[in-house]
Amino acid sequence: MTDHVQALIAGRPGLPIAAIARHAGVAPSTLKSLLTDARRRPATPRTVSAQTAVHLLAISLDDLPHRDRGYGGRSTDATDAMRHVRGLLDAHPHLSQAALARAADMSPTTLAAALNDVEAGRPRRIQEAAARRLLALGDRIPLPGRAARRSDTVDAQPVVDHVRELQLRYDRASIAFIAHTAHVNPSTLASALIDHDRTAQRGINTDVARRVLAVRDLPPPAFPRHGHVTDIGLLRRLRALCTAGWTLAAIAQASAVTSKTLTEFARTRTSTPAVRSAVLAAWALLSHRPGPSAQARRYAAARSWDPPLAWDEDSIDQPDAAPDGTRVPGSQQRWNPPLLQHELAFFTRYGLSHPECLRRLGLSTRRARELLTAPPADLEARHATAA
Repeated sequence: MTDHVQALIAGRPGLPIAAIARHAGVAPSTLKSLLTDARRRPATPRTVSAQTAVHLLAISLDDLPHRDRGYGGRSTDATDAMRHVRGLLDAHPHLSQAALARAADMSPTTLAAALNDVEAGRPRRIQEAAARRLLALGDRIPLPGRAARRSDTVDAQPVVDHVRELQLRYDRASIAFIAHTAHVNPSTLASALIDHDRTAQRGINTDVARRVLAVRDLPPPAFPRHGHVTDIGLLRRLRALCTAGWTLAAIAQASAVTSKTLTEFARTRTSTPAVRSAVLAAWALLSHRPGPSAQARRYAAARSWDPPLAWDEDSIDQPDAAPDGTRVPGSQQRWNPPLLQHELAFFTRYGLSHPECLRRLGLSTRRARELLTAPPADLEARHATAA
């Protein structure tokens, strides 16, 4: 008898033991106890009543529920019922699959699985009685009314508007990133937005709404969208960070991308939204403090790259802009003491020696000393003579 039950279980691996017991007219606890004793003490067979043995031995595989034949009882093809359900869902946005399942006295998961199979073109059968009840929805069986909003939810529209506004303001502002920033489950927020799109009356959990609405700004790697940012401006920012002592690996880590991504951008000089937001995020985090890498500074100095404060946000993205303190070939830089002092202070802040500063500025030591010690009137006279 135990072997017979084990064969039934093997033939219906997804069917609970309790379901086999119910179809045999045996208490589930009796059948489970029988199987447990057979596993623990195989040498000592368990005895049961003659009536229990007859019921169990009378059950065959064909008597048990099967996925392709529904979940017990008479089954029928689910196509017509599922098409009717889909029509009701499309015609009545306030309805949910769960509400229709409850109205038809069936499990919501059963209805969802059957609807998914039929719409995917897979064969599916359900109980004939369940199919009749589904087809009667909207006719003999009234459709469920609009569900009252739960007391622990609020209107989702402000949350939807806020999420969309953040996505418009920031690059790389996915729903998942906004959810993580708000310390809520990403799937919870995504599901709430999807539910709202389907049924505007659906609410959102009060605590989730409060957390999301409290997010006013997003941290890196999200970064405010800047329509004026150019590829040459992004390349200048990368090079400037290098002059400040930041390696490409450190810049990549600060901007949540890979070094390979930044290397590829430096090679092609063609950015993507991810590269743009990454470089801008690193620029915001690192441009105002010196980095730890002397090797990066030497590498940048050998290529005469310009440091961060040689640029300002109004000019760094302009292709024809020149950095402050950098001479344009063929032109005469009009130096004055305040400008030179500003440039020297900036370069020394980033670790350059006095001779290196002057070399970067294109000035000799004698010329720099003249600028810093000459009276203002003498400087104005020299500029007038040169003009």
